[in-house]
Order: sequence, then structure tokens, then C-alpha cells
Amino acid sequence: MLNAQNDSNYYLQKYWGHHAFRPLQKEIIQSACNNNDTLALLPTGGGKSICFQIPALMKEGLCIVVSPLISLMKDQVANLNKKNIAAAAITSLLNQKEIEQIINAAFENQIKFLYVSPERLLNEVFKEQMANLNVNYIVVDEAHCISQWGHDFRPSYLKISELKNLFPKAPIIALTASATKEVIEEIKEKLEIPKCNLFRKSFERKNLNYIVLFEENKYDRLFKIINTINGSGIIYVRNRKRTESISRWLNENKMNATHYHAGMTIQLRQTAQQKWLNDEVQLMVATNAFGMGIDKPNVRFVVHLDLPENIEAYFQEAGRAGRDELNAYSIVLTTKKDILDVQSFCKTKIPTQAQINQVYQAICNYFQIAVDSGNGFVSHIDLYEISKAYQISTSIIFNAIKCLEREGYFQFLETHYEPSKIQVNFNKEQLYNFQLKNQSYDFLIKTILRSYGGVFNQPVTIKEKDLAYRCKISEFELIQKLFFLHKQKIILYEAQTGLPKLVFLHNRQNIKIEPLQLHNYKNLSATVNAKLASMVHYIESKHICRSRLLLAYFNETDYQNCNVCDVCLNNKKKSSAHYLELKNKIISLVSQDSLTIDNVIQSIYSKPNTIVEIINHLIDDEVLIINEQNQLEIKK
Repeated sequence: MLNAQNDSNYYLQKYWGHHAFRPLQKEIIQSACNNNDTLALLPTGGGKSICFQIPALMKEGLCIVVSPLISLMKDQVANLNKKNIAAAAITSLLNQKEIEQIINAAFENQIKFLYVSPERLLNEVFKEQMANLNVNYIVVDEAHCISQWGHDFRPSYLKISELKNLFPKAPIIALTASATKEVIEEIKEKLEIPKCNLFRKSFERKNLNYIVLFEENKYDRLFKIINTINGSGIIYVRNRKRTESISRWLNENKMNATHYHAGMTIQLRQTAQQKWLNDEVQLMVATNAFGMGIDKPNVRFVVHLDLPENIEAYFQEAGRAGRDELNAYSIVLTTKKDILDVQSFCKTKIPTQAQINQVYQAICNYFQIAVDSGNGFVSHIDLYEISKAYQISTSIIFNAIKCLEREGYFQFLETHYEPSKIQVNFNKEQLYNFQLKNQSYDFLIKTILRSYGGVFNQPVTIKEKDLAYRCKISEFELIQKLFFLHKQKIILYEAQTGLPKLVFLHNRQNIKIEPLQLHNYKNLSATVNAKLASMVHYIESKHICRSRLLLAYFNETDYQNCNVCDVCLNNKKKSSAHYLELKNKIISLVSQDSLTIDNVIQSIYSKPNTIVEIINHLIDDEVLIINEQNQLEIKK
């Protein structure tokens, strides 16, 4: 047995430059080093990665890390490689040759960490290739994705337990930053680790000030927040177009901002993210597509201009502020209408069973999949094209696909970037004859053959800009030439795309004879509604400390008021002698006669805003009401 304590400190200092662990990190590492299956719950910014990276470095063999997002994998691989720790990721962006090179490197002990998507575990060939590797740990990052009670359920996560069968001696390390009691139990059940060591650091963030403001003029309030707090910030909205319009408005008002959403090309997303990470821009306006795996310590505030659909998503997004443990703010700007909007939006996330069947039929017909065929079929999918062809809204198509994914009919890979690829279809003799007859294409073909090995055998990844430079022509001219060669069937040319990808996991059913089995449909509806109700309760609550509300959601109840959230500050104000004096005067006046708010303001010597605020509190507390004559009176 390794001396985990001494070795872990050595690696912490050698690769991370730290002299001390954060709370619970050492205990989690010790558990893993003792070959225990381990489940760790740490808040966003709690240092989850170190909890599996150090044990893996201390032990011979390869660490397999299952991670849900390509961007998350790429960031972690890049960070490890910067520390001279060998790591690689197998993603859908790689061709078969590149995948084989990584697997061969793993067999030759040239890689210490191998990151894979959960969908990769559906590939039987991949599992056969991996079976003989010396694996020291199986790591499940974002482990809440395995639970149907979680906010981001991924059906492919259910396949992770098969790795346990492949590598029975490799302990599992599962990590998440958001899990309720039900989710924890399901993680243990689905990963088949009922006797795992559970480590749970409180989700309390003492440096994070939670604030909810009911505000009609959100832009004006946002402007004040940015000028008051200063520093780096994230502004979350639900709509892609709003990320662009708000970012534009901020820049027009001399605020340095950029935007990020899943509809942007991967290059534009990476550029925007990198500028923000490097503090070249102060503000990131984004949809919830942004943030997973972002390790920026100096975010001073996160503002939600639209309501999140559940506490888990909100808690993760809010938790991106103050990771350096200095004072930071999570601010929700909302209105009564926003609550109605998010309730309406969540209803659209649960299409009717008839709509799900309609979308299933439309997709099968669009791709010309015959009944009893199609298993394993893979294609990019343009939701707008299907919407136009079958007169179904894109939101219904998207949400129906997500339901069908939960039921195991499809695998849906959102924002699935594919680089451009080419493959030569002609043999060398046919290609030579074509070059003789078409001299204008001779140099291009020679350049392709010199630049890309194996182009006769399989599709190879290209960058049009680089190839155009080598051919001494414009990128536009190059693409025209490649499309011409594709039409002549001399080459296969697939231009890069950011469209999502759809994988058929079963043959097409004849639903007139055998209806689709929607086992999880009722559970989905109940889960979405319950989570939304918790979010609305958090927003509307005016008496319970916001930090305590959040902690109670995650089954933590033994905590004091934070004294810094808007509720605590209001309660503190309400208990002041001046406040109580004014409150009693207002109640006394209204008890004698029904009065308008203006009458009350004129009768009491104090700031009008303070009096209006107290009146609002008394209405919220159901002490006063406003009658039909728009007058205040005591509620009976």
C-alpha cells in the first residue's frame, strides 16, 4: 500500500504548486488510494479534478475519465498536458486513424489519462479494444447525469457500469457538484457501487451573496450592477438572439462584452470564451450552453436575466462566481411575468405522446428509414429542415427527440461540430487520367496527396484555410474546386458543420402495430414540474434566507442565516428601531381610516421611498391590502 498522505502532498506541490489541500480533498484521495469505490459531492469550484488526478498519478496504469462534454474534456486534457502529464481525449471530432493512435499510445503506457464521452461506451469495438488495458481508476465526472432525477440526465451514462465488468479491479471515483438525496441513491445504484465511500462537502458558499430583485427595468438595473460591483461577470439568458442583442447593447454603452450560445460555430465560441478567460473582455452574455468546466477564479458576479428551470442548474451557474473564495454575487433580476414565462416554457419541454409519435415518424421518413431497419444509422440533423418539411415546430421536434433519447430510441449529440473531411474515391490510375485531362485541378490533387496520408483508405480531416494556402488560391476558390470534385465522385468532401448528430439505437418501429414504449414519460413530467416548483418557491420566498433555502434543497438543514442575501438584509432592516417605528405609525394611521399611499407619505415625516418600501412589506406580510378604491386598509 502506498503512503497516500505523503505521496498526495508530493504530487499536489509538484504539479499544482499548492502546499495544502482544500477541505475533503485529502480524504477522497485516501479513499481512492485504498481501492474503495468513492462518491464525492463538492460544490462548484471545490477542486473535484484533483480528487481523481492525484490518485491516478500515484498508481500504475491508465485512468479512464467519462465526461459529458467535448469542451470539458478538451480543457482538462489541455490543463494536464501543460503540467507535462500525458492525457488525451477520444471524441467524435477524431477520425478512426486518430482514435487508433490514441488507443495504441494507451497500450504503450504513453498516456496517463484517457477522457471519453459516455456515448463512446455504446461502441462494442471500442470496448473490445479497451478490454486489455491496465486501468487503475474509472472516473465518472458530472455523475448526476446518470440519474433520471438529475437535471441533466444522459441515457448513455447508464452504460458506465459495463466498464466495471471490463475492469473489476479498478475502483470507481464518481464526482458531482449538484445532487439531492434521490440523485445520490440513484448514482450508487446505477454505477453498482452501493457500498461506496461517500464524501460530501457542504454546498454552502459563504463568500457568495444571493440576491433576487423583482425589477421591471432590467437593463437599467444591470447597468448599475456592473458599475457597482466591477470585475468579470456572466449574464445568463435563455434566448440565443438575446445573448447577441444584450452584448451589443452593453458594448454600445461602453461595457466590454462578448456572447456565447450553442448556435455559434465552434471557432466563434472558443474565441469568445478565450477572450473572456484572458480578461480581454469583462462580460460574457450566454445561454446555459456556457460554463461547464470553466475554471475562472475571479468572476465577481453572475446575473440571471431569465429564470433557470431548476435549482440544480441555477446553483451550478451561480457557483461560477467567487471561485477564488473572495466576495462575489449571484443576482436574479426577475418579474412576475418571468415566472409565468418559465412555467410556460417548461410545459413545452414535455410534448404530448401524440407529438412524440409524430416526430418519430417524421424523422424516420426524412432519413428514408424503412420499418425494421436503421439500427446504427448516424447523420447530422437539421431541425429547421424537418420543421419545414413536416410543419412541426422546432421546439416540439427538439423536446420530442430528448424524450426519445431518454427512452433509448435515439442518441442525440447537441452542437456536434465535425471538421471538414475528404477521401479520394478514384484509384491512382483513374486519378492520373483525370489530372491529364483537367490540368487546372492537377496541382490541387497533388497537394492533397502530399499533405494527407491515407486519403485513399479513409476520410481525413482537413482545414480549408491551410490547404488553400498550400495551393496558393483563395479559400473560396478551393471550396468550389472541392465541391466540383465531389460532384464528379472523384473525392468525398464533407464540409465542416456545427449541426447536432442523431444516432438510431434501434430499427424503426411500425408504430401503427407496436406503439412506442415511453416508460419514463410520466416520471419526466413529474420531475420537470417538481423542479420548476422548487425554483419558483426560491424566487418568491421573502422570509427564509436564500442560502438556507438552497442548502435545504440539497438536504442540508443545519445551517444559520447567511446575513448577506437580500432576504437577510431585509429582515435585518425590518428589525431596526427606525423601521419598527415607521411600521407602527403606518399601521396606526391606516387603522383609523383607509388611506392612499400618497396620504400616508404626506402624514409621516420620512423618506417617501422608505415608506413605500415598508408599505410593500406590510402588503407582502398580509397586514395591509389595497381595496377597490386603491386605498390601503388593514386586512381582516
